[in-house]
Amino acid sequence: MIWLVCGLVFGACVALIVTLCILYMVILPQLSSKGATGRLYVQGREIHRTFRRLEAITAARCSPEFLAAMRSIVLDTYTIRDAAYREGDMVRCSSGAGQVLVSVQSFGPPLFRAVSGAETWRNIELPSAPGVKSTIIMRGAFSLMVAPVSPQSRSGRPISTVLVNPLSGAVTTISGPKISLSAAALLAHKPARKGLRFISAECVEGAYVCYVQVMGLREIWHEFSLPIALLVLLGSVVGGSLSVLVLQAQRKRATLENRLRRALDTNEISLEYQPIVELGSGRVCGAEALMRWTLRSNEKVSPTAFIACAEESSLITDLTCFAIRTVSRELRSLLRNEQDFVISINIGSRDLTDPRFLLALETHIVATGISPRRIALELTERQPIDTPDARATIRSLHAKGYRIYIDDFGTGYSNLAYLGELSVDTIKVDMIFTQSVGSDTIRARLIPSILGVARDLGISVIIEGVESEEQERYFRASGAHFAQGWRYSRSVPARDLLSVARSSRTSRPLHGPAGGG
Repeated sequence: MIWLVCGLVFGACVALIVTLCILYMVILPQLSSKGATGRLYVQGREIHRTFRRLEAITAARCSPEFLAAMRSIVLDTYTIRDAAYREGDMVRCSSGAGQVLVSVQSFGPPLFRAVSGAETWRNIELPSAPGVKSTIIMRGAFSLMVAPVSPQSRSGRPISTVLVNPLSGAVTTISGPKISLSAAALLAHKPARKGLRFISAECVEGAYVCYVQVMGLREIWHEFSLPIALLVLLGSVVGGSLSVLVLQAQRKRATLENRLRRALDTNEISLEYQPIVELGSGRVCGAEALMRWTLRSNEKVSPTAFIACAEESSLITDLTCFAIRTVSRELRSLLRNEQDFVISINIGSRDLTDPRFLLALETHIVATGISPRRIALELTERQPIDTPDARATIRSLHAKGYRIYIDDFGTGYSNLAYLGELSVDTIKVDMIFTQSVGSDTIRARLIPSILGVARDLGISVIIEGVESEEQERYFRASGAHFAQGWRYSRSVPARDLLSVARSSRTSRPLHGPAGGG
């Protein structure tokens, strides 16, 4: 239950963070405030267009025809209350009041003066419309009376109307929250970020009026609450599912570990031996001990699965000690009588620091009269030997006569210094190189280099995974010493290994059928 809850919380948090990042980095920059400001943007464009239409009237100023034309233009708009014509400081006529005389000076100083010369006043009450306050915008000989509005976005936050003078850099907020962006930033039409706030602006071209919307976490939640909630829910489901999968994997591994521990006690674990052949003579000169797990139902468990499980626990040394005991029991006579026959046993990096491993070698190899020269200890290159104690153990074992092999060579951590420091006798070239023979791959081109380095260091080479006559010919001609693989024999029980070894001494090289190995 704890795993599930943690997975749900973790998944929800990750989903929320990812969603906010997507909103701030991708979605919000794509949003134009024009979509949120709607009526304000229309008003700004109307003001700009209305000035141009008024300036295009050709009738005599303040004549009936002139007033009719102004009324027609105003009636064609949604947000303009009145239009007026002025001469000097006096308003002479308007579309609503007809002939009037109003001094512009009575408005007081303008709130804003644009680069085009247009001037803006706020909250002006005209004699012709007592009690009604409007925004007055004058440009040239004409002025417009605009209803002051401050619409809100869907999140309920007011949208700011901002006037911009790009020459002086003056920025004046005439409605909505005060905006602190520069004129250049507003006119660039580029969204801006200030902390967790996102600011988008839409400016009317030629009018220098901008409509600005500021969105913080609260506004984002109001705008995108449904998709955010759905994504957080999805994230929690995914996180919970992953936690369940991890828990199941751990339980499966624990179950496999327990079953493997019982298998060691119930004789379900056994050894098979895959012969190693001398390429020059075709003689079987050794074998690799391979671990096999056969259930009581005769079902076989993959070595890859249970060896990996053992390597993650202390069971790897139990398996190694089992292999040492079994080799001693099953092949004692062969190893005593065949003075040049070598059995290789796979060991892990953990074994080198576990006293049980060294005790097993003393008890089941040395004490039973088997020469350490008949035993090769295979270290897989995929596991680095990176502690001084482990390396010292390898050097000590080599000094006692045990042969040191590096398995899976070419796939892991070893280098030339590594080979020299560990007193390596033999490298086993991984089968991925064997399979590349005859191709034009990088691995195929590396084979001569690997063989050359081994020759220069005085290290013998075993080629793994030889399956075809072409591969055998190639490596024999390249100077490789030994090979193992299905071309020669599949892995066999101990009772068959002796006959395989003897047959290779009295007949042609063994080419067994393909099979597991």
